[in-house]
Formats: sequence, structure tokens, C-alpha cells
Amino acid sequence: MAALIPSLVCILLAAGLCNYSVSSHYINVALERFVRLQNLAVAHEVERFLELAREDLLFAAHGRQTESSMRQFLAGKVGSGGIRYLDFSYIAPSGNGHICFVRHHDRIERLDSKRLMRVVPNPLLLLNDNPQLEFGQVWASPVMEVEYPLSETGVENAVTRQQVIRFVTPYHMEGQAHAGVLMLSVCATDLRDILTLYNSEDSPLWAFPRSSELRYDYMIDPDGWMLFQSAVDGFGKDSVPRHSKPGGLSTYLARSGYEGTLGRPGLRNAFRPNSGHEDYWRMLENVREGESGLLHIRDSVSGSGVDDFFFAYAPVWFNGGAGNTKVLYGGLVRVDRSILPIVAGYQYLDVMLVVTVLAIMVMALLIYWLGRKLTSPIRRLSDQLNSLREVDNLEEVDIPYGGRDIDELKNSVNALVRRISRQMEEIREKDEAILNVNLREPADLSREQGLLDEARLNVLPDIIGTGTRMAELRNDVLKAAGVDVDVLVTGETGTGKQLVAEAIHGQSRRHAGPFISINCGALDENLLLDALFGHVKGAFTEARGDRNGAFLEAGGGTLFLDEIQSASPRVQQSLLRALSIRKIKPLGSDVEIPVDVRIIAATNVDLSEMIEEGTFREDLYYRLKVVSINSPALRDHPENIPLLALHYLRQAEQLTGRSHLELSRGAVRKLSGYSWPGNIRELVNSITRAVVMAETDVIEAEEIRLEGAVQDIPASLSLEPRAEEGDAECVEATAPRERGASVEREFSLNPRQQQAWEIISKRGGISRSEYQDIVGGDLSPRTANYDLNEFVSKGLLVKVGKGPATRYVVAEE
Repeated sequence: MAALIPSLVCILLAAGLCNYSVSSHYINVALERFVRLQNLAVAHEVERFLELAREDLLFAAHGRQTESSMRQFLAGKVGSGGIRYLDFSYIAPSGNGHICFVRHHDRIERLDSKRLMRVVPNPLLLLNDNPQLEFGQVWASPVMEVEYPLSETGVENAVTRQQVIRFVTPYHMEGQAHAGVLMLSVCATDLRDILTLYNSEDSPLWAFPRSSELRYDYMIDPDGWMLFQSAVDGFGKDSVPRHSKPGGLSTYLARSGYEGTLGRPGLRNAFRPNSGHEDYWRMLENVREGESGLLHIRDSVSGSGVDDFFFAYAPVWFNGGAGNTKVLYGGLVRVDRSILPIVAGYQYLDVMLVVTVLAIMVMALLIYWLGRKLTSPIRRLSDQLNSLREVDNLEEVDIPYGGRDIDELKNSVNALVRRISRQMEEIREKDEAILNVNLREPADLSREQGLLDEARLNVLPDIIGTGTRMAELRNDVLKAAGVDVDVLVTGETGTGKQLVAEAIHGQSRRHAGPFISINCGALDENLLLDALFGHVKGAFTEARGDRNGAFLEAGGGTLFLDEIQSASPRVQQSLLRALSIRKIKPLGSDVEIPVDVRIIAATNVDLSEMIEEGTFREDLYYRLKVVSINSPALRDHPENIPLLALHYLRQAEQLTGRSHLELSRGAVRKLSGYSWPGNIRELVNSITRAVVMAETDVIEAEEIRLEGAVQDIPASLSLEPRAEEGDAECVEATAPRERGASVEREFSLNPRQQQAWEIISKRGGISRSEYQDIVGGDLSPRTANYDLNEFVSKGLLVKVGKGPATRYVVAEE
């Protein structure tokens, strides 16, 4: 037996070499896929940037543009976090009436005709260069260097140079006999920063720390010019580029190793390799044909330490036509010099050495152990045969070698055990296959489809569902719509309270008037007062003009106040006065203005508890609660889950462009067995995600992703055999569950509640402020109250006391 050791060593070495070859191959495959994914993601982000610029220009072209609106457009885009456009211009066809605004740092200034003539290349040439553009079409210029005159330096003829991309579309200005053009310009450094972002630690695709070998991206145009590359140092704190100097485009890394021409007319840093670089021009030809791909180039660069690298490329398209016609704008190239295969190879050899030494040691110990155990095998065989009593618990006999007769007997017994076990396994597999096939069949939702068809003909087509709860909801909506009084809509988050409010408005006598919605939780006190009541010019520093608030905007219609519980005491006081006298006083005004508006308020908390705590006015509560409607939670009418799932499945089909999708029986069971803490909103998101990810026309149960999906799958979906009454072995085989894990599964607690429950169950009770402390993360009092009330509704906690002395005690088992 000791003679087996050299053979074992040879086998290990041969297996190690084979494994090393296969591992190296698949490491390279994984790297290629990652590099292509990174390249395609950056190309998509660049296309999205160009598309946003096109949409902004067309949006401006569809409106009425004046000097004021154009300045406001540039300032608004910067203030709202949009693209920081460099200039926004209107070029008139008549030779005068041009309007040109340029952003210099954080200041926007208009160029007069004299300074406009000094812009190089001059935008006035666009009328002659683009006569073929039709309304709705946009032309994007190549990356070019533009000189803008400066006015604040005090130096005559001072200019600043920027690399920009101009977007141009026809526009007919009022007062002009012929159409001119609108032009938006973006800094090419913004595109460069996209490349830099995806090559940095702040990348949206950043999933793991990477080594410091050379990686960079660069952009090319259809003529083969390298336009600019990503910044090597990437991004610093707060996602700010470290190398984002104005006009700081470069190609020194991209052109490394190439010979060619440096400097393209209008772009001095552009570079085009000569025709001798076949890989580059073959890549360019593929990009021109709209293809993406990857080359594994074996070449060394001085100082890189890597003899080969990955060279991924993808086309960049621009949709400039009115008929969604895409044109090739350029291409994105990614160069990745990874040392992972080299490092993995060295580590693999080290591991193989250790494994070989350990295998020799284990083999030697095994030989020694077998020599000690080759005695008295008969008793061991007898004991193991006596243990084979239950058919469902058969195990093969395993004893040391005890001679020919004992060995043949052991083999015979083991053959019988394997045959019985194989037959039992086949029976289980057939049962599982039958259940699997049944659950994967399309569910019969013809009844639900008929109900959907009927719902479209109802008075309230947007409120879908059957049963007592939904009938009461429709009845309440119609009753509320028939009278012109204020309404309070209650219900959990995601139950469609705004849908109820819109239905009341649509069926009321005010349906022809406006429906204005204000989210009280999204605005602070001053902004909410301004949004509700408006202001007059000079009411505060920024009030440069009069503003009608929501009460005036909703005149003759309905004003919907969502999350009314978030309103501050001052806002509550103002609302109470406005509801009492039906008059408002805008901020800064002494004149009361009568209003004709219906109020519909909504809340997802118990306002009566807030009244007890002193955080909500009781008189305002009764002013709002003239008519009260409760929007039921989805778990309160689970019979409508298949109907709603089918409805949102059809909506998701229209959204994703798919058709003829169906839900499997398993998927319907999984949806019906879930508690839906997020209500309708969570159901919509789950169905939409399943439609996007579904690979066939039948959505299976595993394609429905839910929070705590493993816990929420009903027992009927389990493919494991369930214990019947009296099945002692199955009961004994079930592992006992601890109280914490059982509570989390049974009551579908969210991750924040799961974290807190472990501490609450040990303490025996908790207050609201203590709950905020143990959860952390600046949890708001409103969210803390919601979580604790949800514990109470599920029977886990009992509320004791009132007001500030309120505590939540763990309920008895």
C-alpha cells in the first residue's frame, strides 16, 4: 500500500496541471466578460448623455423662447442637477435678432453681436451648414475646440478655449419670417468625466477592489481619431474628478504604442494611428458596422509589467432624427492590463505544493490506520446489519476489510441497500417532477380576465377588485363624490390613497376643475406654506413676483393633501383657519381671498394617536374628517391578488413591449401566500421586475422576487415531503426553531425591524426614543411610530401608557 504514494503524487501533479490550464482559461473568459460589460456600460452612459442633451434641446424648441426664458433655461439646468450646458443660442436667419448666452464658471452672461462674431468657429455658420434639418431633428457636431470672448478680465480680445459638442435644431422665433436654429453646447470634459467615473472606485459597476494595473477608456470618432481619454487618477471625495481642468482633454495614454498623426483641425489633442496598426483599424471597421467586441492583444508596454491586455470596443449611437433614426457618433474603447492571471498562476502553484505534501501525509496516516483496523470486522458487520431497520433510513455498511467471505457479504448487503435506496429516490423524484410540472403550468385566469374587462366599463375603472372590502370602497367613493364636503382618506403606504382621491374628484361635480396634489411630507414648513397659500411680491428676499398657492390653483376643483400628518403645528393652524372660513391670506399679503376648493387629505398613520401625543390638532382632525374613507391593505382582501397581478401584468407588458405573458400556478400561489407589507406598490414592482427578467412567456414562481421570499413561500409550494400525523421520524428530523427566527419568518419583518426585534425581545420592552437609538441612521419619529405600531398590530408588542410615557412591552407567548 505504501507503493501507492508515488502514483498518488503523479496523479495529483497531472490533475493540478489540467486544473491550472482550465482555471487560466476561465479566468481570462471572466476578465473578457467583465471588460466587455464595463465597455458597454460606459458606451450606454455616453449615449444616454447625448440623448439627454437632445431631449433638452427639443424640449426648448417646443416652447416659446425669449431672452429671459433662455437665461432661465441655462440656470435651471445647473440648479436642478442637470447637464451644465456651456452655451444656449438662437441664430436668427435675418442677420439680426441673435440671442447667445454663455456660462462662464457659475455666471451666465449674454454675448452681444460684436462679441458673438468673435466666437470661433462662429455659430452663425450653422444656418449654411445645416439647411437640410427638419423640425424635430437634431444634429450633433463632432468634438471641437471653441474660443469664447471674455469680458471680466479687462484684457482686450481675451478668450477662453473649450472643447465642446454643439447640438442644433431648427426653430421658428416669433417675429421672424423664416426659421433659424437653436444651439446647445456641452463641454466634452463632461463626457470625459463619465469615462473617468466608470474607471474609478466610485463607479456604479464597482463590485470589488481592483489592483492598480493600467486601465483606461478613450473615445474615437468614425474617422478613426482618438478624441479624449479618461483621467487616470479617477475621482476623489464626493465624486469630484481630480483631473477635470477646463479644456483638459488628452490622449497620451490612448496613443501610447501607436504611430500616426497628432492634431485634428479644430481639436489639437486628437490623434489618429497610421494604417500600419491593423488591430486598431479592424476595430474601427467593426464599430462603423455597429458591432461591439473584444480583442486579446499580446504585446508589452514598457513599465506595465503585463505582456498582454484586453481591448474592448463598442459603438456610440446618436438619435438625431424625428423618426428615431440613429447615426453612428463614434466609439468607446477600453484597455485593461490585468495581472490577475499571473498572480493566480503563482498562487495556484503554491497551493498545489501544499496539497501534494498534505496528500502524502494523509496517505501515510491512512495506511497506518488501516493496518491497525484490519482486525475483528465481524462484530462491526453484525452491529451495522442490526441497525438497518427502517426503509427510509438505509445506509450502506462500511467496515474495514475483514477477509474474502466478510467482504462478499458486505458487498451483497450494500448492493441491496443501494437498490432499495435508488427505488425510493426514483419515487421521490417522480413525485417532485409531477408537482413541478403542475406548478409550472399556466394558471387559469380567465375569470380574472373577464373581471378586468368588466372593470373597464364600470363607473370607477381604476379601482380594481371584488369582494366586500372593494365594494365598500367603491360605494364610499361614490357617496363622497356625490357631496361637496372635505374627505379624509386613511390607509397604509402603497394602498392607493391618491387613486381614491382622484376617483372622488373624477365623479364629483368638480371633475371639470383642476386636481392639485401636495405631498406635505416632502416640504419643510415654509415651503409648504408657500406651496399652499402662495405669496406676493416682496414677501421675502427671493419673492420677485406674485405666486398663486395650491388653494388658488385648485379653484373650482380639488386639493389633495397627502401625508397630512407631516404638517407642522403652524401649517395645521393655517389649514384650520382656511378650512373654517374658506378664505386664505397669501404670505406677505393683508388681503383675504375667498377660495372655492374641496379638500381631500390622506394619511398612513393613526391621527387619533397623534392627537393623544399632542402632535396633531384635534379640531383640524374633525374639520378634515367630514367623510372618512379607508383604503384597505392588500392583505385584507387577498382574493384580489390574482386579479391585480393580471392587471399589472398587462400594464408591464405595455411598458416593456412584451405580449402574451402568463403567470404559472406556482407564481400565483406564491403571490397569494405573501403578506405584502408594501401593498399595491410592492405588487406592481414585483410583477414589473418579473416581466423584465422572465425568459419565457410563462412567469414561474422563482422569477417572482419578494422581500423574505423564502419565508413567504406557502407550504404548498414546497417540494420536500411533509410530515403526516404520526410520522415520528419526520417530526424528529425537523430542526427546532428559535423564537427570534420564527418571529421574523412568521410575521414578515423588514430588515430594520428584524435588527430591532432581537434587542426588544431581550429587554422585554422599549420606548419610541429607545427604538430610534437602537436602529440608528437618523430614523424619524414618524417612521419609528409606524414600526412600533406594526409590531402592535402583529401581536408582538403591547402598547402601555399614553403621551411621552408610552412604552411598548413584549407580548406573552
